[in-house]
Amino acid sequence: MVTVHSKADAKRLRDELQAGEHAPVPGASQVAAPSGAGAAGVVADGTDGIELDFDELAEAQRAIDRKYDELSAHLKQAQELSGPLRDGKGPVTGPMRAAFGVRGGEAGGGVQAALVSYLDELDRLRIAIRQVAADHRGQDDEAAAALDGVGKP
Repeated sequence: MVTVHSKADAKRLRDELQAGEHAPVPGASQVAAPSGAGAAGVVADGTDGIELDFDELAEAQRAIDRKYDELSAHLKQAQELSGPLRDGKGPVTGPMRAAFGVRGGEAGGGVQAALVSYLDELDRLRIAIRQVAADHRGQDDEAAAALDGVGKP
């Protein structure tokens, strides 16, 4: 990050950038591979399918449900706080009231709008997880039923 204190600093920085005196932006091959949580690769084990752990899926669903409940509580609190405040009679009262109304309100860019958007996204995720679990459980049941009939007259 560069701090510019004057117009002369800005011109100097512009000239340096145009002359290529700053370090170049690294290419993709120069950026280190990701590490830490969520960076583990998928490792093939020689099978031709994907094994779904229904217990882990249920735990993920419960974790999403907890987040949903937490965000719902924040939305309820934001709605309770959205009422008018005693804001005085100064010359900045009107603009400040409008700015805080937008930031805390339901309008685009407001806290309530963001929370509603997050809740909608979590809800879509919950529906998708339920659907994946149901589809896989159905496929497992069909495969088990087909195998039960194998070798019987």
